[in-house]
Amino acid sequence: MSILSWNCRGLGQPRIFQELVCLVHTYLPKIVFLSETRQCKEKVRRIKWRIGMRHCCTHDGKGKGGGIALYWDDQIKIKVLSYGPRYFDVLVCDEPHGPMW
Repeated sequence: MSILSWNCRGLGQPRIFQELVCLVHTYLPKIVFLSETRQCKEKVRRIKWRIGMRHCCTHDGKGKGGGIALYWDDQIKIKVLSYGPRYFDVLVCDEPHGPMW
């Protein structure tokens, strides 16, 4: 299983968005974490379809900074325990009947 974590410094720029799509299509991660999205929740949630992920959890930033997003596909089970402006606390299961980690 692969995980992509990226400080994207704003998803509002077309170049940044195109780079994200390219990274996801190249490395085929099962989980994608983005920091510094600098976008509202709705814009960040709409991106999941473009990168081929089915699920999304987001937290807005304040002003011109911040914002985080976590995307995952159907093959992964994620249980969100808690989240805040700078973190997601989750349990992940990447096998059908495997343990949560």
